[in-house]
Amino acid sequence: MKKFALPIIAFSVLGLVSLFIPMGNGSMFKVFLEFDRFRLVLILAAFLVPIVACVLALRATRPESWHGIAALAGFAVVTVKQQLWDLVSNITKLPGAMLLMTLAILGGVLCSLIAVATEPSS
Repeated sequence: MKKFALPIIAFSVLGLVSLFIPMGNGSMFKVFLEFDRFRLVLILAAFLVPIVACVLALRATRPESWHGIAALAGFAVVTVKQQLWDLVSNITKLPGAMLLMTLAILGGVLCSLIAVATEPSS
C-alpha cells in the first residue's frame, strides 16, 4: 500500500481540485451546492477518504489491508455518484473540469485496485 499511497493521494487531490475549476455555469462545486448538496457531500467525502487512508498507511509501521480497501471504497462511491460509465462513453465531449475528474477517478480506482491486490495477506 505504501508504494501506491502517493499516487492515490494525488488522484484524490486532482478530483477535489477539479470540483473548483471554472466551467460555463461556474464550477462543479457551485452547481452541486445549488442543486444537489447531498451529492456534493458524498463526492467530497469520497475523495477525502482515500487521502485519510493513505496518510494512515504511510504513518503506520505495517500497513493493514483496510487502508487499500478504504481508498478503493472512496473511489467506488465517487464512481457511482458521478456515473463514470456515462462520462467515459462521452469523454471527447466533456469540459476540462469533468475530464480531469474522470481521469482522477479512473487513476484512483486503478491504483487502489493494484494496492489491494498486491497487499501481502497476513
